[in-house]
Amino acid sequence: METIIITEKKKSIVTDSIILIIFCAVPLFFLIKWLILAEEGRIFIIFLIIVTLFLPVVVISGYIWDVKQKIMISKDGIRLCYGRNFVDIMHFEGSFSIPPDNEILWTEITGFQIDAYERREPTEGGGYTTLTKYSLMVKMKNKERGPFDFERSRRNYYSIGLGKFEEHPNTILKICEDYQRKIENNELH
Repeated sequence: METIIITEKKKSIVTDSIILIIFCAVPLFFLIKWLILAEEGRIFIIFLIIVTLFLPVVVISGYIWDVKQKIMISKDGIRLCYGRNFVDIMHFEGSFSIPPDNEILWTEITGFQIDAYERREPTEGGGYTTLTKYSLMVKMKNKERGPFDFERSRRNYYSIGLGKFEEHPNTILKICEDYQRKIENNELH
């Protein structure tokens, strides 16, 4: 069976380029023009030029530090590859280090599930908007649990956020379940 790789959406370079031009190139042009024509306040103008040059460095760093999330499904198992991007780092949702990949064998997987988390955020002008974040949960067999034992510290699932993936969360769930079904049918024969 072939390996299926599900990845995050690609960034839009056109949008970032337009933002860079509007917020960096145009103000930088006028600041340099003002620096040439003005006789006073050169230190303040130099400071503004440095600040204007900071935004392109941030955007370029976002492309350098961007590591895309992937879900790799193969005949051996499923691998959850966690990523990181600059926006997550700036919003303190991520860190500069990338969590290690989780590779789970098919013999340990009991099934898949989509977890949806809804969060309400206030909008400008009053009211709220509801944001829904989806995660793929890979449910694991708990071999260490006895009939009368409480759950031990062993993980019962692994999860990966699906907010930036190309496919819809239900499509990803269907791909995983279909692949698991094919693996189970091939192992029986």
